[in-house]
Amino acid sequence: MFSKSASLIVAVATLALAPVLVPAASAQSRDERQQTQPQPRQPRVSPDEARRRGGEAVGGRPIDTRPRGDGDYSVLVERDGRVREVVVDGQTGRTRDSGSSNNQRRRPD
Repeated sequence: MFSKSASLIVAVATLALAPVLVPAASAQSRDERQQTQPQPRQPRVSPDEARRRGGEAVGGRPIDTRPRGDGDYSVLVERDGRVREVVVDGQTGRTRDSGSSNNQRRRPD
């Protein structure tokens, strides 16, 4: 008889604590999922500032500015009849290589 009542007490205690334990476990797993998913970087540099810095980097006239999926900007700059793509970091505003070794092309007349 004692083992039945002891197991009944354990079952009641488990049921009583279940609502307390379950939300904590689900909140912990939710936090782990949020930490593993990469968050897209939000640009701190405005498109106008990126346009200006892209033009200054190659000493030309900025033609077009577009945001990239990684938080940076792609700026097309014309200089001496050629168009060049300049990538401007959306966080720092620094220019960097666009990843292409031949990023200049002749502008059609």
